[in-house]
Amino acid sequence: MGASDLLAYLRGSGFTLTLTDEGGIGIAPAAALTDDDRQAIRDQRSDLLVLLTESPASVIATPDPDRWCWPHSDAMNSAELAEFMTRRARLMRWGWVESAAEALAERLAKRGRDTDDRVSCTDCQHYRPGRCGNHDLAGLQAPDLSRDLAGLLQRCPGFTA
Repeated sequence: MGASDLLAYLRGSGFTLTLTDEGGIGIAPAAALTDDDRQAIRDQRSDLLVLLTESPASVIATPDPDRWCWPHSDAMNSAELAEFMTRRARLMRWGWVESAAEALAERLAKRGRDTDDRVSCTDCQHYRPGRCGNHDLAGLQAPDLSRDLAGLLQRCPGFTA
């Protein structure tokens, strides 16, 4: 692996590389380096110094917070996490217990992964806790809704985002 490949690998792994005042290479977080990383840096030290000197602004890595998230793992990415937190807070304001609010918010945040087009009453503009303001178009006989029904993923003709 050449110096530019090593630099790309380190930056892609979330490390920040800088020139030190003493003319060395500063790497953060240094504790996360493996022994192989350290050896590769020693082997490519002079070439890395040249690369850092020629373009210091391009070598300061901004770690990608989503690099280990969906689609690389089952962990929620930033967008899914923001969606989850917003829904969870809204459901809890509406009186849902925390565990039920979190379960529904997580299911809704992750449903796009499977291209699931079903919706939840809790995301509809006509929904108020326990009631559907568009129950006729939704095919309901009465406006009252249980939490179980409101939390189901379904295809509702009365849904409006």
